[in-house]
Amino acid sequence: MPKKKGKHLDYDDRCVIEDMLKHGSSFREIARRLNVSPSTVSNEIRRNRTWKLKANFLFDGSRRCIHYLACIERGVCGTCPTPDKLCKKCLSEDCYSFCKKFDVRRCPRLEKPPYVCNFCLRRAICEFGKTYYYARDAQRKHEMRASTTHAGIACRPAELEAMVGKVRALLEKGHSLEAIWAAHGAEMPVSVRTFYAYMDKGVMGLANIELPKKVRYRRRKEKKGSPRMALSGRRYSDWEALGEQERISTVQMDTIEGTRSNRKAVLSLHFPRLLFQIYVLLPAKTQACVIAAMDALEAYCEGEFGEVFGIILTDRGSEFLNYEGMEASIEEGHRRCRVFYCDPMKPAQKGACERNHVEYRKIVPKGTSIDSLTQADMALICSHVNSYPRAARRQAPMKLARIALPQSLLENLGIEEIPSDEVIMTPELLARTRHQF
Repeated sequence: MPKKKGKHLDYDDRCVIEDMLKHGSSFREIARRLNVSPSTVSNEIRRNRTWKLKANFLFDGSRRCIHYLACIERGVCGTCPTPDKLCKKCLSEDCYSFCKKFDVRRCPRLEKPPYVCNFCLRRAICEFGKTYYYARDAQRKHEMRASTTHAGIACRPAELEAMVGKVRALLEKGHSLEAIWAAHGAEMPVSVRTFYAYMDKGVMGLANIELPKKVRYRRRKEKKGSPRMALSGRRYSDWEALGEQERISTVQMDTIEGTRSNRKAVLSLHFPRLLFQIYVLLPAKTQACVIAAMDALEAYCEGEFGEVFGIILTDRGSEFLNYEGMEASIEEGHRRCRVFYCDPMKPAQKGACERNHVEYRKIVPKGTSIDSLTQADMALICSHVNSYPRAARRQAPMKLARIALPQSLLENLGIEEIPSDEVIMTPELLARTRHQF
């Protein structure tokens, strides 16, 4: 019997149906045995029954037609030497082989339960065609129907063409299918998973190679390390002991480097609850530059730095180890935030920030020099990265940031909202900017 409500009948269930029909059981009795509804049994029998004609059908085919008594057709074969003679009386040709109106006359008992002749006591002398329920044939029909039900494309050609056109245009700008559906899902005739299946089939010329590359993280080896300085009260275990609201509002901080010859670096600050990202260009990857960047952010917040960056979680990179300088406010004698550190060699403890670097790398791939970049470039990258729709939120982080973050911070950083269809998540973004100037 079906293991769960809503599941299909299996071959064993069909064997039970065949056996109980032979003994004249009602649909309700069969349904109780299988723990299904009587309508399920009824639908199964009518859908998967097998029709059989009598052995002498070929010799008396005309009488099997439902129109036999009223039939006045003549010369349907086109070669009859006596065209005035009724075709149903012809002995030289089988009229049912040529007549388009031929329809097999069926037993009226087959129009009501049990719909089959398995238990009929008159089937040996009945002149009608027979129908039976056989478990083996029913299972074969079910499997064939299941394999062909979802074949083909589940939308009209015009809808498919419009959908593929929109998707192709956004794929060229570096959008993923999840981001496209987050922004335009209501306009699409199919789900994102169905579209992935269409791409596997090569629908309308699209191929999987056109998707943005999927980033794979190698399993990092477990290494033991020791802190370079005393971090009592600032370890990851201390951060975990904070209240839930403080942990949720924590900002994760990291740096992104260019090539080995680059002096500059990028300070990355990620808001996991908003999926919002800030990039600040550092003249050098030093403690002094990190503190200067945080001083600038505090000034941009116009008194709201503590509410926005109150708790910061970062790694134990040398540029972050001056926690006293990072926590000290530009207003003398005040502390602007609290800094906590991940365990050594445990970057996954601030995994949201690490994963979000993928969006940055779509525009500035690894191996790209960043010494030629400016803070204006960082603002442009931030604007496009944060206007890129996220499937997890079904909207772009920028929409949430406008509500949760100070407007002065966004304005001073030059971060603006970009219409989703104009977002570019490829190196072409910076190339276009260079070309304009």
